[in-house]
Amino acid sequence: MNDMSATADDGTKESAITSTDGQERAPAKSAITFPDMAPLNLGDSRRDRSRLLHTYLIITIVANFTLLFLKGYSQDLGYWQDWVRQLSTTGYDGFNGNYPPFYIHWLYLVGQVYNATGIPLEHNDLLKFLTQLPVVVFHCLLIILVHSQLGRFHATRQFTHIILLMVAINPAILVNGPIWGQVDLIPATMVFGALLLATYQRYSYLSIPVFVLALLTKFQMIAFAPVFGFLFFSNIGKNLVGVFISVAVSALVFMPSILAGHFVQSVNQAYIDTLGQYPMTTFNAANIWILLTGNVAPDNIILFGVATDSVLTQIFTAKYFGMFLFSLTALVVFLHGIHFLIKNGAQANDRQLLSQTLFSATICALAFFALLPAMHERYLFPAVVMAITFSAAAQQKLIYPVVISLLCSLNMLIILEINGSDIWHGLAWGTMALLVLGVLDLVSAGRIISWLTTLLKLASNIPALSAWCFSLATLGMTGYFFDRYQVHSLTLTNEQTFLTTLPLVYAKQDHGTMALNRSYDGNYLSIANRRYAQGIGTHASSDIQYQLPADAAEFSFIAALDDEVGTADVQFSVWGDDKLLWESKPILGYERDIPVIKLDVRGVQKLTLKVAPLKDDKWDHANWVNTVISMAPTAAPVEQTPTTH
Repeated sequence: MNDMSATADDGTKESAITSTDGQERAPAKSAITFPDMAPLNLGDSRRDRSRLLHTYLIITIVANFTLLFLKGYSQDLGYWQDWVRQLSTTGYDGFNGNYPPFYIHWLYLVGQVYNATGIPLEHNDLLKFLTQLPVVVFHCLLIILVHSQLGRFHATRQFTHIILLMVAINPAILVNGPIWGQVDLIPATMVFGALLLATYQRYSYLSIPVFVLALLTKFQMIAFAPVFGFLFFSNIGKNLVGVFISVAVSALVFMPSILAGHFVQSVNQAYIDTLGQYPMTTFNAANIWILLTGNVAPDNIILFGVATDSVLTQIFTAKYFGMFLFSLTALVVFLHGIHFLIKNGAQANDRQLLSQTLFSATICALAFFALLPAMHERYLFPAVVMAITFSAAAQQKLIYPVVISLLCSLNMLIILEINGSDIWHGLAWGTMALLVLGVLDLVSAGRIISWLTTLLKLASNIPALSAWCFSLATLGMTGYFFDRYQVHSLTLTNEQTFLTTLPLVYAKQDHGTMALNRSYDGNYLSIANRRYAQGIGTHASSDIQYQLPADAAEFSFIAALDDEVGTADVQFSVWGDDKLLWESKPILGYERDIPVIKLDVRGVQKLTLKVAPLKDDKWDHANWVNTVISMAPTAAPVEQTPTTH
């Protein structure tokens, strides 16, 4: 069953179905109808559909990159950090991450980026950005695939907007990816692509290889095995070819581990050892086990009061009872799919087959999360993708994607502690922009919106607009993060030295101890979103004194509060032999234009740096950065001219 679409002169699509016997049916201009559905329009022009696609791609890109600044799930980001460190230092040899290999290859590339740039590998927004880039790409790919199916089945413009909005700004997708920092969207999109390929006879042999690629990204995609089981019988010959391709794909993906002599260990880590990693009924997943046993209960609990010496003990142990329930559901899905193929055979068109397949996949994903033990809060996520794509194909039953998205996002938000302070500046710019737009719209009697709409339409005619948007956004984010987390260091001349290399006379402060080249909390020195390799981290009130050499001439430095605190209130001062050389204005922490101060210290023997609290001393983490002493230039010896007699 294969859909061959022809485009009429007026931009509408004519549907022509090629049956399994190779006979092409006549194209139909009439509306397509399905049970419980109103007749569908044949769609807009190709240009309008392209403009619509690029619009939602841009919305997707902006949403992903904006929400990256929210605080992610620390433990999972810690895994990325540890795995990137291993891969950047020792490669695949001895790698102990418990993920399948496909995404691990991306983490290897991330490690090479850190090696090439020299940026410290830390648990921060740069790491989150780099690990999330493939997720943004697959989110865009999901938009493209869904949009293509809406056009393929002639969805109305209104329904197209609903579905594309549901994909672009779906709360579950955005919480799981850019906010949490996880990658579940990648294999879920692969599964959708594999199911989609199964409905194109020309490409159906690629369905199983793409599904295997999903398994090589996240093993939880095994939940969809019953669906691919009955789809195998829809075209046995081509699917057998797909099995052989899958073997080659698996070998290729595992090749780095094979070459490193790490193949057996990597398979065990990703697919064997993880099976017993969480021996509990549920790990924060709102499913049947919350109702039967509560959260994080051991999975060897015997249910329903069955005696421990009963022959039924094993089947009613939580672990095996959950497996039994899921297996039963999977069997129902498989048999129902076989019945559908037998009943409809070649009479089923592509849309019917795709709708049946995606709804079966939704049930499998729901059952996997709801019934099996050891589920996590995120494991409902694949059901979100399947439910959305099912509604896009069937053009009905929106209740499934809406409710599943809500359940999935709320379950994740129970665990995720979102810290929104990182996007205050972005929200502030958005608020001000909306206010300015409203005022201009008011005084222009509504014309400003018309002008903006015209400009947006002109911009939408730019070829590959969303690709340009993604490229520019990625470059902009990369530049920002690299500048933000690059540790900047000074190159000194022969006549310069850092103050901290000179003899320390004393260092006194009310809290903690003075830190060299680190902040008070032990982080890299950071001022106005810029990090520095050299300086002093202290806490007000503090008094630090160094002995200067006799030829010291100038002292240059930057003084400000560290970014690790929001706002505080301090005042810096520099003293030379008990004489005030410089005093700052009150520093509150929101300053962004931080000047380099240069002081004449000729004749000064002891240089004292002081930080005083103004109101109280809470969070008074003060930095002296790039503290450079320049020596007076040594006079060149006068060359004597020989006297001749």
